[in-house]
Amino acid sequence: MSRSGMTLAELSATLELHRSTVHRFLTDLAERGYVDKDRDSSHYRLGLRFIELTGVYLDNVELKTEARPHLVSLSNRSGHTAFIAFLDGSEVVYIDKAEQQQSLRRYSIVGTRAPLYCTALGKALLMSMSDAEFERAVHAAKLARLTRNTITSVDELVAEISRSRERGWAMDNCERYDDIRCVAAPILDYRRQPIAAVSVSDYARNLPLEEMPVLGNMARETAGVISRLMGYTDRTGRNTLLGGQDQDTPIL
Repeated sequence: MSRSGMTLAELSATLELHRSTVHRFLTDLAERGYVDKDRDSSHYRLGLRFIELTGVYLDNVELKTEARPHLVSLSNRSGHTAFIAFLDGSEVVYIDKAEQQQSLRRYSIVGTRAPLYCTALGKALLMSMSDAEFERAVHAAKLARLTRNTITSVDELVAEISRSRERGWAMDNCERYDDIRCVAAPILDYRRQPIAAVSVSDYARNLPLEEMPVLGNMARETAGVISRLMGYTDRTGRNTLLGGQDQDTPIL
């Protein structure tokens, strides 16, 4: 599509499709915000929704590129698999991982989705949300039981997120899978908004509960470094690391 847009006739000729077919496509796209029609010139241009989606994609590409060396460092220091995932509605989407030869390889496919409420990555994002955002995310999740440890009560989840905020990192204690433990911390951008999270994960036999605080703080420190790269600053304007004391978002 040209900078000034294209008319229906021009699009029809370029695509080698009948005008009525192209018009039907354009009408559907316009209703969804993907194209705009100039009333004066009758030219069709890319809409704001398309630009918005492109921006999200580019942000995630930048995030993955900037985070990669720190994800590898986290995996090397912890001796476990490190993941990074971004928020998409009521789910997280895994976009990268770094693993050790003997560490977790199961459930590690980049591009897969997971719920917020029963994963450390998801809880890390929940702990950075406002009350309104948190409530919408929880109600959309339905809190289905996946293991005997899965939190299925909103009150219990609120309490768990409150504890996560106090310490600066979140935990999944075999809540999505019976044999997987995970700790994670949120990545914030220049708007102080949660855009992703970074985690350390492994089989429960390799990740005892007493090691969780040490690994949780590793994840928090790594998330802080990546957040700075995304433009995050604290309320004084300093590029400080994220920590439990800096999580001042209210809880329900």
